[in-house]
Parts: sequence; C-alpha cells; structure tokens
Amino acid sequence: MRTSRIAAVAMSTAVVGVLGIAPAFAQGGYTSSISGWLPGKESNHWTDGNTDSVSTSVKFSGCSVDNGRFTYAGLQLKKERSGLPDTVVNRDNNYCDTSSFGDKAAGKYYFNYSSLNGQDTVSAYLSVSTVTVRY
Repeated sequence: MRTSRIAAVAMSTAVVGVLGIAPAFAQGGYTSSISGWLPGKESNHWTDGNTDSVSTSVKFSGCSVDNGRFTYAGLQLKKERSGLPDTVVNRDNNYCDTSSFGDKAAGKYYFNYSSLNGQDTVSAYLSVSTVTVRY
C-alpha cells in the first residue's frame, strides 16, 4: 500500500513537471489588524498586477467597538488615480467575515472604512483582531 502511494505521488509530480501545471496562487496579500479606527480611515495600499484570476478580498475576524455594538463595517474598495480623486470600485458591508470584490484590473488599491452599522458619523472606535487582504 505504501509503495503504491509513493508511486502515485511520484507520478503526479512528474505530470505537473512535464505539463507545466502549477497550483493557483494569489498574486499577493497581507495580514494586519485594526485598532481604534473611525469611519474615513483607510488601509494599507497594495499593487495588483492582475497576473492571476483571484478575487480581491478583505477578511475580518475578531471585530469589536469600544462604545456600542458591532453589527457591520461599511467598506469601500478604492483604486488610486494619479492626479484625480480615487474612485470607489466596490462597496460591501462586512459582518466580521469576508468581503469579496472580484478580480480587479491592474492598479493600486486600498479599502476605506466608511461606516459602522450604517452610520458614517460615530464616536465608537473599531478594532479588528485579524484583517487578511488577498489580491
């Protein structure tokens, strides 16, 4: 049994090498956190070269606010435009889960925290234990 498994793995490796098949990987991403954000704050900026077909996503886990109750954070995916105001390319309400924005064209992007529970003027500070961005 063990010999047949080793042979199967060796054969799979040979097929991948010969055919040039490689597993799909996201072009990039990062993991961060949020501490004490008010609406209007923006994330780190990243460059998506659009060399793959991976959906741009922002995943929140461990969401809380210091004053009130967290239901959702309004997010805007924005694309930088040189010499012009940045444009909003997608919006989503993140309920401490994953916001998927689709496969985006090449460019520089970031997300803007635009509202808490539908309100853009709040005095509650948002904290998120883990923010995972993939593009």
